[in-house]
Amino acid sequence: MTKEEVANWIQQLMKDNRLYSFYKSKEWRHLKEEVLKENHYECVMCREEGKVSKAVTVHHVQHVKKYPWLALSKTYEYKGVEYKNLIPLCHDCHDKVHGRMRYKPKPKPLTEERW
Repeated sequence: MTKEEVANWIQQLMKDNRLYSFYKSKEWRHLKEEVLKENHYECVMCREEGKVSKAVTVHHVQHVKKYPWLALSKTYEYKGVEYKNLIPLCHDCHDKVHGRMRYKPKPKPLTEERW
């Protein structure tokens, strides 16, 4: 599928309020599995922090709604430099990048200075 065909497909799904169909498509499921396998099913954000966590999803760096032509692209180019567009993440890191924190930050412990 060309980038133009992908863009048209995604735009039509968005117009019909059916973008979820993209994430159920065989094209996406195949590509997602490929990205997870290439990264040994490890969350790249956790790995950067020296932790090992199982990746359960693949995140679009360039969001599908804003850049529909990149929906099935592993990489994108910006100012002549190629970057990864699809990165494997654990559930918590995926929530972090989308600003959907499930947990409140832990409060700072009470110390004499805070009294």
